[in-house]
Amino acid sequence: MSRKPTLAVVGATGAVGTVMLQILSQHADIWGEIRLVASPRSAGRKLAVRGEEIEVLALSEDVFDGVDVAMFDVPDEVAAQWAPVAAAKGVVVVDNSAAFRLDPDVPLVVPEVNPHAARVRPRGIVANPNCTTLSMIVAIGALHAEFGLRELVVSSYQAVSGAGREGVETLRRQLKLVTGTELGTSPGDVRRPSGTTRGPSRSPWR
Repeated sequence: MSRKPTLAVVGATGAVGTVMLQILSQHADIWGEIRLVASPRSAGRKLAVRGEEIEVLALSEDVFDGVDVAMFDVPDEVAAQWAPVAAAKGVVVVDNSAAFRLDPDVPLVVPEVNPHAARVRPRGIVANPNCTTLSMIVAIGALHAEFGLRELVVSSYQAVSGAGREGVETLRRQLKLVTGTELGTSPGDVRRPSGTTRGPSRSPWR
């Protein structure tokens, strides 16, 4: 049996990183070691992933030793500095920031639309669109493939996660006030009242 890849989650203690750990816990069979990385002030904290407590490591060059894939959930300036460091060590970097979206040597990938683009990585980095584009492009991509779209006019009301952890916590408190429930505490659960909730989907990266 081949070795399962080692994953580093950079920005594990942030708003996006916290959700990422919940999603990873739904797919316990995909990865081998999961390494949690954050700023030095968060080092030493322990976070739950796949039912076990893992200590957070301070972001440094050494934390990428032996890592196969690194997911960057950090501000643009942090990704711009550290993603190339990880890539130089042979790590495949998946960056969720805007730092590399316009770089011609970094593929902009949505797995359900153009997964093949992730295979050609001149800089060892894969970028993805922002939250608004990412959430709609799967449906738009299917429509384009079938009918050939020429123009798209979009009004964007950005996700509350753009305000960071404080914005997310504010929304959760407001949801609880309105619904009397704990909606918004785990990925996808806001859909529960509509009856459209499904079980966790399989990872598109498998």
